[in-house]
Amino acid sequence: MNETKKNTNLPLVIWTSTLLFLLFFLVLVGGATRISDSGLSITEWEPVLGIFPPLSFDSWMVEFEKYKKIPEYILINNSMTLSEFKVIYLWEWGHRLLARLVGLFCVVPFLVFWSMKKLSKSMIRRSLLISVLIGIQGYIGWYMVQSGLTQRVDVSQYRLSVHLCMAFIIIYNTLMLLFEVSKVGLSNKEGLMPVWSGFFLVTVFIQIFSGGLMSGLDAGLIYPTWPLMGLSIVPSDYWIPSIEILNLFENRSNVQFNHRTLGYIVLIGGLMNVYFSRKNDFILKVSLLILLVIFIQIALGIFTIVLMVPWQTAILHQFFSLVVFSVVVFSFYLSRQGK
Repeated sequence: MNETKKNTNLPLVIWTSTLLFLLFFLVLVGGATRISDSGLSITEWEPVLGIFPPLSFDSWMVEFEKYKKIPEYILINNSMTLSEFKVIYLWEWGHRLLARLVGLFCVVPFLVFWSMKKLSKSMIRRSLLISVLIGIQGYIGWYMVQSGLTQRVDVSQYRLSVHLCMAFIIIYNTLMLLFEVSKVGLSNKEGLMPVWSGFFLVTVFIQIFSGGLMSGLDAGLIYPTWPLMGLSIVPSDYWIPSIEILNLFENRSNVQFNHRTLGYIVLIGGLMNVYFSRKNDFILKVSLLILLVIFIQIALGIFTIVLMVPWQTAILHQFFSLVVFSVVVFSFYLSRQGK
């Protein structure tokens, strides 16, 4: 039986694992912000002054008046009260505040450990990359919000998908850093398949991008049935000739069908992963865990669709996307031990 070898540097492990937890939490808060339609409530990006929420009635009214000027309020929420506005505002403010804290929690300990010479060259490179990506992610978040402030009542599904994928790229690098500082390895390196593991990871990542399109278009609401979409497997409006290739990104029926199909492909990939792992006991156990969480994720996706996207199942679905991705990244990391 394979066993992992661990020689941990506890302070580094605590830092990277806590950072990973905060990133998970940030993604879930972002999902809740999207589900509650709170993302456009703050119409300006103030990296410093934005740390503080409105603290008086007059300051709340100033923010509310700014919100009243955007299409979302004019066309959808024109009956909203100040109390209702405060709820969506605080969701978005909390999301932005948490993002700032994540950035600080990444950079400050990194600089401390670097100055103490606790990091190897590869750890320094990985930590620098994570810090830079978090900074870029902050801009992408504002770039996404901007798309919903003038001519749209919602953010661009393209920008939302990029924002989501960047979050998973940051999580990928944080996971790899955590595995490195934990010095996790395999005693038995038989039967490792890094090429397959990399392909499987890319497939899961494409599904995550598809999930971003689903969320950005509210595509989960258009066909609340399973296993059929309406009365057929492929919806009748899957392809609209006038928009051609843009069907893949702008046609809600097309996007939902593709997301479902990719889910089945990931499931098949999970089964193949178990088969390919059969020669290595430890990798096999990891592969069986991957298959289990994929089943749970698909079940949550079905419930989310059939129940018309309630926030509870939607958030659980997003959480398990993080779990699936993380375990697949772990499998990929282990598969590279044989290189």
